[in-house]
Amino acid sequence: MALAILIHALVFLSFWLTNLPYQTSLNNFLIGATGLRANFLLIIMVFAGLVAMWSAARLALRRDTCWAGPAWLYLAVGVFFLVFFYGSFAVLFLKNPVQLYRLGQLFQYFRLFVDAGIMLFLAWNLRRWVKVDGAVKRAILPAGLLILWLIPVFWTPGNIYRFALPEKPRLIAHRGASALEPENTLKSMQTAANLGIYGLETDISVSVDGVLFLMHDSNLARTTNVAQVFPGRVDDSAETFTWDELSHLDAGSWFDGRAVSSGEPIPALEAVLQVVEENDLHFIYDLRIPSAGHPYSDRAPDLCLEEIRAAGVADHTWVLAEPDAIARIQSSLPNAILAAGIGYTEIPPSPESLVADGYRVINGVYGLSDRRIHAYQNAGLWVNLWVVDEPWQYSRLWLAGADSVTSSNVQGFLALPRPVLAMPYGTYLPIWGFLGAIAAAVYWWTTRR
Repeated sequence: MALAILIHALVFLSFWLTNLPYQTSLNNFLIGATGLRANFLLIIMVFAGLVAMWSAARLALRRDTCWAGPAWLYLAVGVFFLVFFYGSFAVLFLKNPVQLYRLGQLFQYFRLFVDAGIMLFLAWNLRRWVKVDGAVKRAILPAGLLILWLIPVFWTPGNIYRFALPEKPRLIAHRGASALEPENTLKSMQTAANLGIYGLETDISVSVDGVLFLMHDSNLARTTNVAQVFPGRVDDSAETFTWDELSHLDAGSWFDGRAVSSGEPIPALEAVLQVVEENDLHFIYDLRIPSAGHPYSDRAPDLCLEEIRAAGVADHTWVLAEPDAIARIQSSLPNAILAAGIGYTEIPPSPESLVADGYRVINGVYGLSDRRIHAYQNAGLWVNLWVVDEPWQYSRLWLAGADSVTSSNVQGFLALPRPVLAMPYGTYLPIWGFLGAIAAAVYWWTTRR
């Protein structure tokens, strides 16, 4: 029981310690659900850490010692933690299915440590677990350990590469350099361009008088001082404001509370396209179509295409397009690069069908498998994955040969000289052989006890 609880606690801690981008989202969700302002994730992590230490203590110490605690109390806490573990992950995976893929990717990338732990654990315990006679045990158990050792030789962990290291994926700055400057501002876009990235990604809304501007959320509450300037309109949709009203808002002072960002305005799309053109960048955008009744609800896509054409960046723009919109886009902006968006819950379309429709770019969630990535690339499609903020995830996609990623951590990835913990197969094999020798020595020692 203690071993099972310890493994679950370590998986829980590993998942959240390596999932930094989602931590804020989780806390905001729990704050909204409970109405309490607290660092819920920190509380949960401390609880999981205490459960892990208690479980390790019960494994290491005699169960009747006072240091291990009463069995009934440990059982109650352990059962509660297991229910919480499976319940919380069930909710998470239903709400955000890509997290399930992420957990598998995390396990596969760092599997060398898991494989080594399993081998040593089995070498230490297998002899006393298997109840067979001495002759059979001497023959079967070493053979079983050898077979287990051979599995990772052929099915290698995700950080191992057999051939030349693929080219480093290009970087698309998610809402600009959003880890360094306020997201979706001109300052954020220019900072990203100065870093030497490949392209910019942004979100576009339409004002009530037809001006395209940068804004991710449906309202202005999170990233502007709308509460001070227009106190009665905090929850109003951004599309209900005129451009003149939007121009009076500060879109920078919310960011890290830094005064240096104060006074940063909401930028019009036209200004950002100028940054794209001047720095010879690629550009991808997510257009928020105004709701029915908005004066530009039907014209928003065409307005956007017109501005892209006027800025002279059509041949560097990835236009996310549904199949039924392709003809209209190509007639209005023939030089645009058609991009197929693949989200969390969609069944990825076949490469052949996308090429036949005229697509040239895949803009997919990072849950796409390596096999699917390679299939798209073999069909001549550029593969961009989003949103990738963790070094290990970027490293995994680097080894998979992804063409580019959209990231809020472009400054960190630009400084990354090689994939995290990546090693060629020729280096991995001696290391795994050495670990196998240690496991064999441990098993031999247990037979002499």
